[in-house]
Amino acid sequence: MMGGNWGKVLKVDLSSGEMEEVAIPESDYRDFLGGSGLAAKWFFDHQGWKADPLSPDNPLMIMNGPLSGTTLPGVSRLEICARSPLTGIWGEASMGGHFSPQLKRTGYDGIIVTGASDKPVYLYVTDEKAEIRDASHLWGKDNYETEELLREEVGDKRAQVISIGPAGENLVRFACVMNDRGSTAGRCGMGAVMGSKKLKAVVARGNKKFPVADEAAFKQAREKMSQLLKFSLVADGLRNFGSNVHMEYGMAIGDVPTKNWRLAYWAPGPEKLGGTAVAESILVKNHSCFACPVSCKRIVEVKSGPFALEEGPGSEYEAAAALGTLQLLDDREANHKLNEMCNRLGMDVISCGGTLAYATEAFEAGLITEKETDGIKLGWNRPQVLMELVKKIAYREGIGDDLAEGVRAMSEKYGGKEFAIHVKGLECPMHDPRALWAMALTYATSIRGACHCADANLYIELGILDVKELGAKRTWPYSAKGKAAQTVAAQKKGVIANSAVICEYAWNAAGGGISDMAMMLNSLTGFGYSVDDLAKVGDRIWYIKRALGNLMGATREDDRLPSRILEPHLEGTTSSLHTAVYPQFMSLVPMQKLRVEGFKNFTAGILSKYLYPNMDKMLTSLNKLPGFSTKRKKLEQGDLEEKRKKTVAFDEMIGEYYRLRDIDEQGRPSRRRLEELGLKKVADALHA
Repeated sequence: MMGGNWGKVLKVDLSSGEMEEVAIPESDYRDFLGGSGLAAKWFFDHQGWKADPLSPDNPLMIMNGPLSGTTLPGVSRLEICARSPLTGIWGEASMGGHFSPQLKRTGYDGIIVTGASDKPVYLYVTDEKAEIRDASHLWGKDNYETEELLREEVGDKRAQVISIGPAGENLVRFACVMNDRGSTAGRCGMGAVMGSKKLKAVVARGNKKFPVADEAAFKQAREKMSQLLKFSLVADGLRNFGSNVHMEYGMAIGDVPTKNWRLAYWAPGPEKLGGTAVAESILVKNHSCFACPVSCKRIVEVKSGPFALEEGPGSEYEAAAALGTLQLLDDREANHKLNEMCNRLGMDVISCGGTLAYATEAFEAGLITEKETDGIKLGWNRPQVLMELVKKIAYREGIGDDLAEGVRAMSEKYGGKEFAIHVKGLECPMHDPRALWAMALTYATSIRGACHCADANLYIELGILDVKELGAKRTWPYSAKGKAAQTVAAQKKGVIANSAVICEYAWNAAGGGISDMAMMLNSLTGFGYSVDDLAKVGDRIWYIKRALGNLMGATREDDRLPSRILEPHLEGTTSSLHTAVYPQFMSLVPMQKLRVEGFKNFTAGILSKYLYPNMDKMLTSLNKLPGFSTKRKKLEQGDLEEKRKKTVAFDEMIGEYYRLRDIDEQGRPSRRRLEELGLKKVADALHA
């Protein structure tokens, strides 16, 4: 029996208005799981790579996985996939919130949208019908307004909405898709794909019970994962301080990009923007995605002043850095206001922040002048200027029309490619490869461009996870040895998470075990996966996505990082802490094995009250110790050998990676490797 999936998707052609149910073969579910894996298989089978990203022929795939929308913890996610208008290659974006379970209960595993409407429309999908409805009255509305109006229009408060804002309507290349105000399918410009189809929103409301192959095993899996999260200090840190709990530790080890990746350390980052600072000032309460006990989302309020905010979603780590430290912005309230503007207007905070930081540096370098900006003077720590530019981007007004194209296009027009921080056209997320060397391989070899969610390297480098189950060793952050093997294993975890689909925070906080993933999947699907089976599934999904990138023009030359994020910082001194310090206070093993609630609560209390709020100061004080201080002085004095040691050994790592992955000189997977994974048709298309 196959559970977890319904065996069908809803296909909608907006050009003709026709809709049909399309059956998916059981073998595709078994081999590609669902989510972005199943989307990649469908995209290949229907030659989606031949379509221009903003043409009607580019299929937009909104896909659940077998775990999605069930009552397991952390599985409220879905994937939105298409050819990216920002990068020109495979694009995917993951979204949490509450839409996934409603889509699950309609009886479809996903919605595939082709064609384009002549006028604005939205889809209304229930377990009884699917309709294309007029959305002319919603065009121009922001995401918050759209969600509220559509719930009223369909007459059901439990209906869930995914929508685009003005940025998507105006085809901003990094426009996002929103749900629940603060849940975002942010990356790769999926909002622009919706905008090109005149698809303002999708509303889902269902009542069907999701299919389960083994009810008893499913209940056991849910209980085990709930217990692992209950005794996880990682989950506890996320619950108390959100994803921005990382700011304090990350700044201390040099992992938080600052001043467009120029500055090594900036104390106002953790002091003003960190998760503990937010919790002590503007935090109102926590918010959770569907059925998730972690509850990592922040609900904030700023009652007055120039950056006043009604009660609503606050900045997560990526927004705190991309719209904060990256801009050298030290105003907490301004940072949250910028985050809200991106949510309402519908833009990816990472790409938006990276583009703004590039523009500021280009302005200082004289590459962009007041002539291009209509008199706006760009500079660091200028919140009002940032707010004005965010609006201009969303509506493509003035300089905003250029900024809406992203960092790569901006640097091609104005120059400054050396400080346009992207990979394959996708702006880099807020983790620095100079602190955690594996992130260099993560960014270079991620299918969609620079991405920190395509594999588990971030969590492995921070000491939270290992990859023993997959036959690889966890390596030290500041070392090239073993990084390639670690990355291959980490990528298997990443593509499984994005195909199953499960939140990486929840899964990794629970230990990130492949055996636990097999337990969950088997209880739902009845497929009987082993750890080795899932590892092969992970490889199969990775390779078909890599091949899709090749078919859309990506080569080895695109697997490169800007030298700025491989070499020591231009300003300040790179920390040496990550050579010796793992965050072992967050280790999962003791608490999850002992399961003594009083001991766990006592430890968590100590961490929350004393360690997290003071972590940056405690760790940076270690730089004064012998060894650390000696290395810093050498670097400050321009010692060439110390600079060499601090430069990421990227070529060494990527060379070994290509060998392990069997990647040829053009950047393509070998025919042999593809055929071993049952991808002969992919091999034929790629090597024809």
